[in-house]
Amino acid sequence: MLLEVRNLTVYYGTVQALNNISLSVNEGEIVAMIGPNGSGKSTALNTICGTLKAMGGVIRTGKIVFMEQTINGIPPHYLVKKGLCIVPEERRVFPTMTVLENLEMGGYILHDKRTIKNTMEKVFQLFPVLKERRKQRAGTLSSGEQQMLAIGRALMLQPKLLLLDEPSLGLSPNYVEAVFEKIKEINKNGTSILLVEQNARMALEYADRGYVFKIGEIALEDTGKNLLGNEEVRRAFLGKD
Repeated sequence: MLLEVRNLTVYYGTVQALNNISLSVNEGEIVAMIGPNGSGKSTALNTICGTLKAMGGVIRTGKIVFMEQTINGIPPHYLVKKGLCIVPEERRVFPTMTVLENLEMGGYILHDKRTIKNTMEKVFQLFPVLKERRKQRAGTLSSGEQQMLAIGRALMLQPKLLLLDEPSLGLSPNYVEAVFEKIKEINKNGTSILLVEQNARMALEYADRGYVFKIGEIALEDTGKNLLGNEEVRRAFLGKD
């Protein structure tokens, strides 16, 4: 098992954000977390990647195990070196820097120039538009292109587990499908993925497994296919066909 979250309870001050949740990601999987806004999905991601403390949160109980090591309280920069990387909500590219410079920033832990070059070439193969726009400032890209850049920047870190927070947020329908196709390709190339996504139908169509969050707890867990067919999930998140 690549990642295991066991009985995790998280607070922001006196407010409980997560209540005794458990989830896992196996090697080679795409796992989706869906649920209404404020249900704890992004808190779970931020806790896993080590940024919870910076956001004023604290783990009260529970354990996070990544690659057989407990990572509670370990700083994000160490987790990145270990192979756990997040693409945050709203992309957060460096707008005044070029596409190339953004990617180079992503590869800051890669000290070998040949490794950086080879990794960047793989990113360009995955996202040809980034190669075309490599000298363009990131802030002038479309939202879809910026999302591809944010993912590409994370891939420069050669992650074993890629965390994605709302990858389709603010994208046109065409770009949503394109981004999810790229997520699938990244997974086929050997990177496991844990994602938070408001577009529940799209997330579950691409996910091997899914977790449904409800007010800081996990209400349902099943395969993506089974959750797509679950009547409760369909009523709450998928709407009428």
